[in-house]
Amino acid sequence: MEITNARLILPDEIRRGSLSIRGGQIHKLSSNPNPKTRGESINLRGGFLAPGFIDLHIHGAMGRDTMEARLDAFRDITQFHLRGGTTSLTLTTLSAAQKDILKVLAAVAPLRNQAIGGSRIAGVHIEGPFISKEKVGAQNPKFVRNPTAKEWQPILKYGRLITQMTLAPELPRALLLIKALKKNGSIPSAGHTNADEKALEPALGAGMNQSTHTFNAMSSVFKRGAYRAAGMLEFALARDEIACELIADGQHVPPVCMRMLFNAKMRDKVVLITDATMGAGLKPGTQFELYGIQCKVTPVTATVASGQGLAGSTLTMMRAVQTAVEQAEVPLVDAVLAASLNPARQLARENELGSIEKGKRADLVWFDNRFRVRAVWLDGDLRFMA
Repeated sequence: MEITNARLILPDEIRRGSLSIRGGQIHKLSSNPNPKTRGESINLRGGFLAPGFIDLHIHGAMGRDTMEARLDAFRDITQFHLRGGTTSLTLTTLSAAQKDILKVLAAVAPLRNQAIGGSRIAGVHIEGPFISKEKVGAQNPKFVRNPTAKEWQPILKYGRLITQMTLAPELPRALLLIKALKKNGSIPSAGHTNADEKALEPALGAGMNQSTHTFNAMSSVFKRGAYRAAGMLEFALARDEIACELIADGQHVPPVCMRMLFNAKMRDKVVLITDATMGAGLKPGTQFELYGIQCKVTPVTATVASGQGLAGSTLTMMRAVQTAVEQAEVPLVDAVLAASLNPARQLARENELGSIEKGKRADLVWFDNRFRVRAVWLDGDLRFMA
């Protein structure tokens, strides 16, 4: 298979060229956009060709939710997000009863690293229940609790299926949990947290290396008497070790703050996510429920029913890239990096995913100047064409 006349989005540049696919992998890159081809080929007519997007934080779509723990729900969710350019994703849970979290893990375990009609399922992101009740966001406070080994050990028995856990580092026994996550090969990510820098420094030392939906549901500068202390937001911006998730819909984080994040962090430390909930793909005004919390779809995102808080997003990864470029004036090459190679690095899968390089999986997205997805390849197989 040959893909010709493309603008190849590489980690550090965009250049005209072509590539060939053999055995599901990228076989060869060429600076010649129109080489002589034999066999099957497709001419992108100058369109962009990017590595497949990787979403580390995605709850649902099309009225379906990860918490359903059903194969048909996973299929509907991954099919929707594939059409938005996502080739790998981590299904994400909510603060819930332990039995329901374990039910999700049991349902996803046989599907790890498989595609069931949509994006590849890379694993599961456990978001909550070990979070701060002061920063609960759209999670159900009835199910928020402190971490205990009795609860986290059955979760970690699923091993590398657990790609990430979002937790509040200030909670009792949180440092022990962070160390257990690191030992398991999972990402300990701070989020839904009211921690100050005194709690965050030891968490960093224990292995915390990511910030969940940066700017959202996290502490900022505290004033105590005449003095101030940094919160999670400032800590994440300041520490080079921490990769920062960003919901790039222009609503969760205003464009000026999105730009600030890209300016503050190194190029490899911003990770675009959707945090899409089951309202993604549904019409504005549609109501839905997130594990007991009533929500509704708006023209650009999702909110709780009262309209007083956000409830995940309705994003695709393609729209996240577009918003970063058009509203925050992020260079396209940096926005694509944040949607592909950076999350692959966080997953420790950068040797096989995340960039257009010889020998990597041929997970590819073709899109045009208006950020419309034209085609998606997964392991070199054409899975979607508009």
